[in-house]
Amino acid sequence: MSYLGLLPVSLVLLAAITIGVSYVIAVVNHDVSTVFPYISDTGSNRPESCIFGQFLNIAAFLAFSTMYVRYKAVEAIVHSSNDDHKLRRLNKVSLFFGVLAALGVSIVANFQEGTDVEIVHIIGAGMTFILGVLYCFLQAALSFHMCPDYNGRCICTIRLAISLMSLVALLLTVISAAIALNEWTSKTHSSNKFKWLPDDPGYAAHLVSTVGEWVTAFTFLSFFFTYVREFDKFELEIRTRPLVTHLDQRLQDSDREEVNERTKLLS
Repeated sequence: MSYLGLLPVSLVLLAAITIGVSYVIAVVNHDVSTVFPYISDTGSNRPESCIFGQFLNIAAFLAFSTMYVRYKAVEAIVHSSNDDHKLRRLNKVSLFFGVLAALGVSIVANFQEGTDVEIVHIIGAGMTFILGVLYCFLQAALSFHMCPDYNGRCICTIRLAISLMSLVALLLTVISAAIALNEWTSKTHSSNKFKWLPDDPGYAAHLVSTVGEWVTAFTFLSFFFTYVREFDKFELEIRTRPLVTHLDQRLQDSDREEVNERTKLLS
């Protein structure tokens, strides 16, 4: 039995625990407001920033690994059946955007909000959410393309629904954040952006934005749960083949050159 299904499960659990622990510590230390702060706000100050950064980096690696296994699984299906060029392109494009989204998670972890490099953090957050949602839609399209030959319509519908929920939540986040920031900067106030109060200008829009971000994050994470049952039906192997008979031997001196259909003919 394959245990590849544990990969997306571990990703979701680690990311959720990291966000939850960072939030609790930030609230206890009075670094953020209790009611729906931005996720990044909960990882901006020490010690929660240390936990946030360390484990979010691991989550980024797990996300990349999960997306890569999904890519290899679809690739195996393509090779074992007819050569579907559209499916192959969709698979490669979705992996490309998925890898960029995983890189965005790592950038968010290492370039925290409220620092001198906050613009890098914002870029990373944009990569994570925008490209992450795009990855979900591409995978939903890929699933519909594989239906009914390789998967059922139910999983296609689930993936499309999650993608739509993520998109709606992301749009609410971005639009509301722009409104909240515009109202915030239009008036003077004593509180900081990590601790919004109900009487602060733009508070309602800010609350909609932060709720939207939490919904976007967890719907995006829940998308990976749709891989669990499928991953258990694949095995992933890493093979090592020596190119020399002795480790001090140079490659051009090796007499173990493999001959196959791609070997050039002698002139």
